[in-house]
Amino acid sequence: MKSGFLCFLLCQLVSCAVLLFIPAGLHAADPAPKTDESGWILPGANAGTGWHLRLKDARAEAAKDDKPILILFTGPEWSSASKRLETSVLHSKEFTSLIRPAVVGLYIQHFVKTVAPEEQVSANQSLRKSLSVPAVYPCTVILASDGKKILGTIPGAPDKKEYILQISKLTGIKLAE
Repeated sequence: MKSGFLCFLLCQLVSCAVLLFIPAGLHAADPAPKTDESGWILPGANAGTGWHLRLKDARAEAAKDDKPILILFTGPEWSSASKRLETSVLHSKEFTSLIRPAVVGLYIQHFVKTVAPEEQVSANQSLRKSLSVPAVYPCTVILASDGKKILGTIPGAPDKKEYILQISKLTGIKLAE
């Protein structure tokens, strides 16, 4: 009986040791994030498509098409509010059909878990600072088509109807009655 109990204890100790000493990421590695041609990390699938990563590219398109710039400062890998905005609003029929075609999107991600290129991290932090964006995630900033004048800021993650209404008021986008 004693040897059975000792065997049981030994098995329990080995199991605990294995759980404690094997790194968590060893079992199932996260897939590598998708990047653009220069190595900058692209928005995740929840954000939708067509987002710029650099202000200069968004400004060029906005000036050419005379559209305001919608800058989304987000952190979906660690902020539940950012994740909620991306999944419940950015993918909605209302947003993709009414707002997205009328603005130039700029996706600025605050990385915590993902190791991002230093140039991307620095550019994102610099843009946030230059626009005096509050430390709230997510935060949306709307710029005029010149890419310089701030039309307004939407801190946090309002519900879909409120978010679309606020963007409409700031940009002049007409919504169906």
